[in-house]
Amino acid sequence: MDRMLLDFKGNAMILKFEISGLYSFGITKQEISFTSKPKNRIRNTKYEYNFNLLQAQRPMKSALFFGGNASGKTNFFVAVKILLSIIKYGLSHTLREHITDNAFNKNSNSITLGIELSDNKKSVFGYFIEFDSQKIVRESFKKDNRAIFSFEKDKATFKDEQLQSFFSRRLSENILYFLKDFEIKEYEEFMNIVNGIEVYMSSSYSKEYMLDFNETRKNYFIENKSGILEIFKILDKTIDDFSFEELEKEDKSVYRIYFIRKEQHFSYQVESEGIKKIVQLADKFLEVIKGGKVVFIDELDSSISTLALIKIFNNLINTEENANGQVIVSSHNLLLFDVSFLNSQQIFLVQKNSELETIIKNYYDFDIRSEKKRAYIDYLKGLYEE
Repeated sequence: MDRMLLDFKGNAMILKFEISGLYSFGITKQEISFTSKPKNRIRNTKYEYNFNLLQAQRPMKSALFFGGNASGKTNFFVAVKILLSIIKYGLSHTLREHITDNAFNKNSNSITLGIELSDNKKSVFGYFIEFDSQKIVRESFKKDNRAIFSFEKDKATFKDEQLQSFFSRRLSENILYFLKDFEIKEYEEFMNIVNGIEVYMSSSYSKEYMLDFNETRKNYFIENKSGILEIFKILDKTIDDFSFEELEKEDKSVYRIYFIRKEQHFSYQVESEGIKKIVQLADKFLEVIKGGKVVFIDELDSSISTLALIKIFNNLINTEENANGQVIVSSHNLLLFDVSFLNSQQIFLVQKNSELETIIKNYYDFDIRSEKKRAYIDYLKGLYEE
């Protein structure tokens, strides 16, 4: 982590994601909404702090993607990562570095990806792209439903007439990526939001794995010790403190964290897999709360207890202190399939249909009672299957 996390001033929340044609997602475009239904009452309920009621469309602060093995949960998180790469580094780079030969679904000749984001000024930005293995089919960029540009049938249309002439020729790259070379206010606002979104895929850590901190990240942990320590204590309340030791590695200083329990020191390497995982994510969670970061985490529940997971949602994310941050995770944990702490709108079911294509449904759409407990029992009975 090279940049100072404290410099980040995020103010974004994801409202919607669109996907089709990628890996297990079929030709039919799916729209996954991260906002509260228009007529659903949230204020003055136990779910009030699960949503940002001041932002456009009332986005949720957390969302859970739940499904069995090979249902396509990870493919959704990969799709988010791919779209962010297209936005930041261009389509050609992304095709070369991140999209494999089998990325195109067998029933689709193209991939579509789209995202809608809101900011604290209640503006809504939208970016959409469809491409095949050779070219861009469609692309558009909007702010508050006003098109900054659109591209379709090999023709680009711009709000700015000077840009219209520049982009009159056929391009090998997505138009949005070229806008970095122009002073366009809407693009700069959009990129400021996008730079506050991060995706973390599942990982495992061995006893031999050595986690080295650079000085910037080490300083962030020290300067925000109370908040970081609170996150550690969610998993292990016996942790009294933490500190770092400095080492020389390849002619530069690196830092390794150790934990203090009853005045005894414990190295990172001997800690549980759950503690190792939370060390990787602690500063990200803190930036969700303090800076409005949006974090996607694939399989957050691996190596972390159900009680700790519920505390992460209840004590960190779905709180009044978290004004603008978002955490979107995937899970296999049946006990999280519960509306006692998550609103049914925050739970997404990831399944395969008869064509073995991934379908994402919102639990709310099953018209369940909002007070229903232990909904996982109905899930085990197969009541929510495609």
